[in-house]
Amino acid sequence: MHRLVHRFIFALVAALLLQGCSAVRLGYGNADSLTRWWVDQHVDMSPEQDALARERLTRFIAWHRKTQLPDYISVLRQGRKFVSGQPTAGDALALGDALVRRARTLAEQATPDIAEFLATVTPGQIERMAGRLTEKNADYAKEAQLADGESGQRKARYKRLLERAEYWFDDFSGEQKAALQRLIDAQASGSQFWYEERLRRQREWLDLVRLVQRERPPRERIMQLLRDYAARFDMPINPVRLAQATALRRASAELAVAIHAMTTAAQRAHAEHKLGDLIRDFTELSQDV
Repeated sequence: MHRLVHRFIFALVAALLLQGCSAVRLGYGNADSLTRWWVDQHVDMSPEQDALARERLTRFIAWHRKTQLPDYISVLRQGRKFVSGQPTAGDALALGDALVRRARTLAEQATPDIAEFLATVTPGQIERMAGRLTEKNADYAKEAQLADGESGQRKARYKRLLERAEYWFDDFSGEQKAALQRLIDAQASGSQFWYEERLRRQREWLDLVRLVQRERPPRERIMQLLRDYAARFDMPINPVRLAQATALRRASAELAVAIHAMTTAAQRAHAEHKLGDLIRDFTELSQDV
């Protein structure tokens, strides 16, 4: 469930925001039921667990609307400055760090409630969770074309990055697409590495949940376990792998700057307009009672 808190915001809310304010309102209006459905797919909640999740999610969503949406406006403004100026790799890394800090805020806020929920999880629910993660991993590996080696992984990365670039900057020309392909071919994809990190996080999560189910530690101990997990969630603690992850993040930041540099003034104006719309949508939604 701890991973779902991150995904609730960055997959559900962020994705909905990219479709406009009406979709945002729809998403927030159904966030409780959508998130409970998502959790239920992983653990098959009992009625008591569902009631607990409903009560805590209602409170969490209200807190998020009041305190976090206004804060996200500063990140959007940071993004608008990025697309309108002459950004550096450091600027791109700073944007990523801003998102990580906000994810940590979400995790900390949700930690007491997640600790209480985990204390109710059964062995059967843990095995269901493990099975669902395995299914999702197979989907991820297929989409990233991991079985096709570096060449296939670059193809998948090109498709993914082109979709994102064209969302923000509008359609790319044939020349821009060719330039993007050259940029991607000049870098290691990193897909296998990040897949291994995904597996690492899942193993640690399942170990945590199994420990809680087996030993039934006090709530404060569970909260500390969750905080320790969150602290190493986004980057590995192994020095060798940390160096690899840092290098890949730097390469991705340089790629983002290179993509920005190939865009036209009209494309950058398109991105600025989209970010402006998001700022307005966040502002209006945060003011709703």
